[in-house]
Amino acid sequence: MVLMLGATIVLCWIVAFALLFAYLAHNKTSTWDDKLKTIATRILTTIPNGTELAITRPPLKLRNPGLAEGERLVFQVWVDRRQLAVTSPGAPTSPLQPSFEDGAASTEIGGQRWRVYSVSDSDGRVYVQVGNLHSVVDAELQHNALIGLVLNTALLLLIGSLMWLAVRSSLRPVVALEAAMRSRRSFDLTPLPSAALPRELHPLVASFNHLLGQLSESIEGERRFIGDAAHELRTPLAALQAQAQIALRANTAADKDVALIKLLRVAQSSSRLSEQLLDLARLNASANAPQHTLAELSDLILHVTRDFDTHALQQERSILLDIRKCAIRCNIDEMGILLRNLIDNALRYTPKGGRVRVSCGLEPTTGGEEKAEEIREVYLEVADDGPGVPLSESKAIFERFHRAAGTSARGSGIGLSLVAGIAQLHHATIKTGDGLEGRGFAVRVIFPPATAPSDSQNR
Repeated sequence: MVLMLGATIVLCWIVAFALLFAYLAHNKTSTWDDKLKTIATRILTTIPNGTELAITRPPLKLRNPGLAEGERLVFQVWVDRRQLAVTSPGAPTSPLQPSFEDGAASTEIGGQRWRVYSVSDSDGRVYVQVGNLHSVVDAELQHNALIGLVLNTALLLLIGSLMWLAVRSSLRPVVALEAAMRSRRSFDLTPLPSAALPRELHPLVASFNHLLGQLSESIEGERRFIGDAAHELRTPLAALQAQAQIALRANTAADKDVALIKLLRVAQSSSRLSEQLLDLARLNASANAPQHTLAELSDLILHVTRDFDTHALQQERSILLDIRKCAIRCNIDEMGILLRNLIDNALRYTPKGGRVRVSCGLEPTTGGEEKAEEIREVYLEVADDGPGVPLSESKAIFERFHRAAGTSARGSGIGLSLVAGIAQLHHATIKTGDGLEGRGFAVRVIFPPATAPSDSQNR
């Protein structure tokens, strides 16, 4: 800033001096012409009419001869263009203006350039010529330019000094803020003070504080996540250790098999928990850089449900599909996580012999059939016929590590929080309600309309 201000002042100094010099150069001749004209006309009008002019006596002398030193202004009075009647000391003997034309002109006499103004009387007999050397005119121009240069330089230096002091005073709080920031401990994200800063910097500091607030929330969220994950992992790890000890102490093969089966179930539950924790960490890492592409939701559902067919048969549960062609703009990996968690949650809380239905399609319109299909919203729904979820907990179950009360199945409390986070990243809304045939629980995710048209044919 100081360099830019200094460069601006230097540029202003150059422009101001150039304009001053141009002004003086343009007006020096006209100024001197006015002076010479005034002197010439005054001399002519002081000569009495009809007086015979002749140099009959020597000129008077000054009491102080020093007054005439350095004075180069001269004049001549000519009669009939031939007789030099009156002349000033130091004036040439030849006419200053040989053509005797009235007005200003530049002439050269004896190797010296003169600026002359000539006037004549009404009869054309008496001519008065007043002149000054061009060197004197140029010297005066240089003197005036030097004075202007000195004054201009002094003024701009004063302005520059005041501006430098103002900038230094204004930025002193910034320097103090920078020193305070460097002395902070790691992860000290308290807002920056802005009261002492210039008003122009308040928006910048406010944006920094907003960023620091977001960073603080992110770090605090990571801390909570690590703490909750450690707490959740402590229980299955303890169960693994206990079942392993029971298996080691078993006296019979049957008791050992029972302990190993329980150990396998705890290991499977721990594996599922670790997968969900990894999904949650991956989702948090990619939250700021989503990469969405146009995808067919029905194809994603078919791909994910195939992975659950064997698992559902082993648990004596069935998966029903009611899907229609519908395109959404999504991150395919995140959408796979959402589908797996919805289906896994439904299977986990559905009793043996129960059913889980996965459906998708276009939301029904409220403005009539004339509404174009390509601008209709797309829904994804997973419904079951299990015990359901109390209405008071229909929103709380989407919070991290929350489990619905009164359920026999044991989940991690992460699956539905992943669903909520992915839905938020896709600008989708979640609705809950009753499941199949008025029983159980249903989760419907409504996505904004995609740009590509979709087909409503059933599969």
